[in-house]
Amino acid sequence: MVRDWIRDGVQYVGVVGHEAARIEDAIDDLCMGDGAEPYFMLTAAHDDTETLEDAVFLAEQISTIPGSVAVVEL
Repeated sequence: MVRDWIRDGVQYVGVVGHEAARIEDAIDDLCMGDGAEPYFMLTAAHDDTETLEDAVFLAEQISTIPGSVAVVEL
């Protein structure tokens, strides 16, 4: 999925919920590349005390990232 996001030019991913920090770290590691050129993607982890609405609100406030916010639920 992260490779698809890189291919599609995704610039920000917010992860919400249990173990969000662990998943964010995995995304960051994949963006560092394994022999490939590193890709810059801003990431954020929102733990169990934050809601999906909190994460979407933060994403919408990042003015340097064009486009709309999309939610991917796993």
